[in-house]
Amino acid sequence: MSVSRVRDIVNTTTTSSPSTPVPPPPPTLAAFDNFTVGAIRRHIHIKFFEKQHFTLRVIAADLKTAGIIPEDTSDTTVWRIMHTMGFQYRLSQRKMYVRRESMDVVCRRIGALRALQRHREEGRKVVYVDETWFTTRMGHSREWVDTTQALFNTTYSRQLPPGEGERFVVVAAGTDEGFVDGSYLCYPAKTNQGDYHGEMNGELVMRWLTMQLLPSLPEPSVLVLDNAPYHSQLTEESRCPTTATRKADLIRWLEQHNISIPPAATRPELLFLCQQNRPQPQYKIDNTIRMWGHDVIRLPPGHPELNAIEQVWGFMKRYVRSTLQRFTRTELRATLDGARQLVHKDVWAGAVQHSRKYEEEYWKTDNIHESVEPIIINISSDDEDDDIFLDSDCE
Repeated sequence: MSVSRVRDIVNTTTTSSPSTPVPPPPPTLAAFDNFTVGAIRRHIHIKFFEKQHFTLRVIAADLKTAGIIPEDTSDTTVWRIMHTMGFQYRLSQRKMYVRRESMDVVCRRIGALRALQRHREEGRKVVYVDETWFTTRMGHSREWVDTTQALFNTTYSRQLPPGEGERFVVVAAGTDEGFVDGSYLCYPAKTNQGDYHGEMNGELVMRWLTMQLLPSLPEPSVLVLDNAPYHSQLTEESRCPTTATRKADLIRWLEQHNISIPPAATRPELLFLCQQNRPQPQYKIDNTIRMWGHDVIRLPPGHPELNAIEQVWGFMKRYVRSTLQRFTRTELRATLDGARQLVHKDVWAGAVQHSRKYEEEYWKTDNIHESVEPIIINISSDDEDDDIFLDSDCE
């Protein structure tokens, strides 16, 4: 310790009085309850909505006037709270013009929401079906490290191995009561590169449906699926010629569907005629599910929030990322079994409830109205009640 440092310590000790009260530390975000934090966020969001420009001093004064924060809260404390909540004072953001959803996606979403409501009113059990992946080297994107140690030192961090490791594909189905018995399927992927959807095919999904899932559904249910390619294999009757179809096959397809062919029609004209008379798509999986007495609801593209099993996958992946230590195939299988056991009924019920909140929001944003049966009033009725009403009205 240097001489100047000792002199500073002595001067501080001799000049400070023990009776001098120590000022309390400024309040932080932890000093406010969730209601106050939510009120602050809503107050700022209202200003965003009203296109109001405000500074730190203005927002602090407004929060005090509204009674959200105490009067003695300093501007620095307000800045610290806003920064902790995620607000930053940066370059102003211009309005971003994003591409609107296509009318086809909106109509398919409305149809799926109405079908879900109808099946629930009929008492059918909603079964959520999906696939996902896990790897032997899964880890969190951010973890605590000791920056005073060397990067290659075992005391620097948890030392996750590089790369993705071996990949496993998991297929399952579940309801608000948990996983469907016998529906859980886990198998190693053939490759670790590319999207895991390449490890699935229509034949594998069909075998899983008929041998594991459908026999385990005793009551009439409705299965919620996405539009993955292996879910969307068309039947032969609903297939339509493509640009790779030969001219002779185009003519044969038109004749089989009793469609008149113009004389001397060229190949582009024949293909356009086929596309105009494209039959309604019929999927092999849908027909198989209906043969077992169940129904199918296909979600529109880009709507994973409506599939409750996505929340379950997130729960299991968080557990696997936090639990893996040896990063081997055997450990991953054991960890997956443990994660599956932790996904009990309450977890599934919360996931389904979360998805239903998104359904309610879409009902509002899409302005969907429930169908109302028409009311028929017979004005020529001679019922006794009508006479009583008329008499009382005349009085």
